[in-house]
Amino acid sequence: LLRVLDLSWVKFEGGKLPSSIGGLIHLRYLSLYGAVVSHLPSTMRNLKLLLYLNLSVNNEEPIHVPNVLKEMIQLRYLCLPYKMDDKTKLELGDLVNLEYLSGFSTQHSSVTDLLRMTKLRYLTVSLSERCNFETLSSSLRELRNLETLNFLMTPETYKVDYMGEFVLDHFIHLKELGLAVRMSKIPDQHQLPPHLTHIYLFYCGMEEDPMPILEKLLHLKSVLLRYKAFVGSRMVCSKGGFPQLCALGISEESELEEWIVEEGS
Repeated sequence: LLRVLDLSWVKFEGGKLPSSIGGLIHLRYLSLYGAVVSHLPSTMRNLKLLLYLNLSVNNEEPIHVPNVLKEMIQLRYLCLPYKMDDKTKLELGDLVNLEYLSGFSTQHSSVTDLLRMTKLRYLTVSLSERCNFETLSSSLRELRNLETLNFLMTPETYKVDYMGEFVLDHFIHLKELGLAVRMSKIPDQHQLPPHLTHIYLFYCGMEEDPMPILEKLLHLKSVLLRYKAFVGSRMVCSKGGFPQLCALGISEESELEEWIVEEGS
């Protein structure tokens, strides 16, 4: 009759989550956050009433996730492992009630699975080398309720400049955008969500100063440039830009040599 089970930070013997977990058929909440586990049992398919599932385990080695999540059609919150092995293939298209999805990988799931997840408000997508951006963009276009969107690269995608193919202006409710993808320059402000309030940029390798674009986003309250987001040496914040900015974070390892802030910026 157990409804809530929190196994955060538990170290499982042999890295195996016991198959008896499948007997807890009334579970609504299951967290394996930070747990040391490398094998998930197929009996998890019995947990059909789960609303919350956190599989953000502490895994140095890739974990195999059996294709059982498709049975959990009541799920509202799903957090997938950061590292999954090459054999992991997840069908998630029936999870139409999801509001929070983290760790979605184009390597382990089809981007078309996102088409029906129209209730999503939070989404983190990990981009693989094989990702078709035209398909990804059309799949994301249906997610009109998104408030937070994060794109993460995998190591093999780091060499490819992606952002030229992206247009995100149709996300009228999007407030937070995180980009950890390679791009030589930030997209034009007309390609970005109109009501964006927070933007986080990581590992982008931008050679062009992003400030002339970012300062035109009238609702921005915070900007974070971290881990070689901008590799140029000169940055200019011009008069009248960033009318609502409250916080600006720049990496300590930045290659910035000259930063001009005009009066009224």
